[in-house]
Amino acid sequence: MTSRVAGRLTRTIRNIFGASHRDSRARGRRLAPRPEALEGRELLTGASGVWSFASAAKLHPMKVNVLKLQPGVSLNPVFVAPYDQSPDPSILVGQTGPLIMDTAGNPIWFRPFSNNNKVQVLDFRTQTLYGKPVLIWWQGQIAGIVKSSSPAGTSVGGHFVIYDQHYRKIMDVRPPGGSSMDLHELTITPQGTAFFITTKRVRADLTPYGGARNGQFVDAVIQGINLRTGRRVFAWDMAAHIPLGDSVVPVTPGKPWDPYHVNSIDVSPDGSQILISSRNTWAINAISLQSGQVLWQLGGKRNEFRLPTDLVTGPYGSAFQYQHDARYVPGGISLYDNAGIGAPPNAGPFGPARGLILNLDIPNRAAGLARPATYHDPALYANSQGNFQVLANGGAFVGWGSESQPGEGLSSYYTAYAADGSVLADYVLAGQDISYRAYTLPWVGLPLTKPSLAVAVGGGGATVAASWNGSTETASWQVLAGPSRRSLVPVAAASRTGFETTIPAASAGPFFQVRALDAGGRVLGTSAVLRVRG
Repeated sequence: MTSRVAGRLTRTIRNIFGASHRDSRARGRRLAPRPEALEGRELLTGASGVWSFASAAKLHPMKVNVLKLQPGVSLNPVFVAPYDQSPDPSILVGQTGPLIMDTAGNPIWFRPFSNNNKVQVLDFRTQTLYGKPVLIWWQGQIAGIVKSSSPAGTSVGGHFVIYDQHYRKIMDVRPPGGSSMDLHELTITPQGTAFFITTKRVRADLTPYGGARNGQFVDAVIQGINLRTGRRVFAWDMAAHIPLGDSVVPVTPGKPWDPYHVNSIDVSPDGSQILISSRNTWAINAISLQSGQVLWQLGGKRNEFRLPTDLVTGPYGSAFQYQHDARYVPGGISLYDNAGIGAPPNAGPFGPARGLILNLDIPNRAAGLARPATYHDPALYANSQGNFQVLANGGAFVGWGSESQPGEGLSSYYTAYAADGSVLADYVLAGQDISYRAYTLPWVGLPLTKPSLAVAVGGGGATVAASWNGSTETASWQVLAGPSRRSLVPVAAASRTGFETTIPAASAGPFFQVRALDAGGRVLGTSAVLRVRG
């Protein structure tokens, strides 16, 4: 195919499928080029921050800005769930939904949700269920967005879902008894127990805390259910164990008070206890799964641990404030320290957001830094959300949550670090999109759908766009064409480039088909046959 013909075909496919990528030349050669560090260039936002694909016309996930990417770095797939915190659905860049991306920011799998009814997705990641990898996420409506009279971050209505490697739904996870399932956490044990948070409104005399005599507060209940039977196997009520006076957040006039705001649950390696983080008490508690006893508390007004002076950053001798994502690690715990924002007089910020790994001497109630804290450069100030993932190789991956700067609105960063603390990759979501958490995790996606294709013909040849939503194993594409459905022969091949690969083919068809091949050249999937009328 001559360069003149190839250029004409590129313009043809752009006109047919829309100018949905950066330019027609990039589209003809390589639909999803590897992004370079922005180095001061304008960030993607609005229409420029949305993916569109000829072969997958209904998918419009947001793009990410690649701020920094060290040469040769290849991460496990990245898991985010873009949403926005505005009641106006037009603020969101792209569609909301669970999104898996590669190191360069190209989509691997995306399941779009309509943003018109403010259904959002949070806590998207992989876990293991009965020895097999699965996807989990929360979907529903978030209080404070659709219902301003509710505390921000609690759930109006939603539940968790579990999907398998083939992107088939295994089950919905809902609490017994119809209570409201909180959006923050679902933790699955090897035995098939799912731990999550439910919330309930409780009438109480709140005058000791500056509220009304007939006030309301939001209580949190940690529940565990057997996923096979749905039977509740654990229930632990915050208000029955943690005094309301432990809250650092004052009563909010006109809204139910949110004194606890539990935002993470982790199960100890031996399965005997859980670790819970309560944002609005600045505390992390270990709870016995057998007795329900509070085994210890780190942080907050009733902190039990001695801390080195240089670790204390806020009131009550606290080392962290409004924290998220407390997890067991060998020798201690990890957590994401938001270090500020909330309600006066304890709003902060008390410092930039950071990831912490703390050594804990439980018998002697002593704590200290296991290694230097992880900060973003430049510093970020996260007013909510976020997570700190400690990687097996000693590195870390940080979802910086909802970060704000004066006059700049909200943004959401995520960053990969090497074991020595150096930055491997740094990203920020398009526009004001945010993701509650961000992870990099192993994942093999084996979709049961067929690959998709789109074709433009002209000048005796064709340009074929091929994609397969969710396939992690596709390494290359083969194009087949012919004068009839029964006479298709291979006419072109190309290595996979991003979500959608554009392939020039020296055939006018009019019948076309694509095959997805793995790294060994084996056929993984075959598309339907498409007839193109020239």
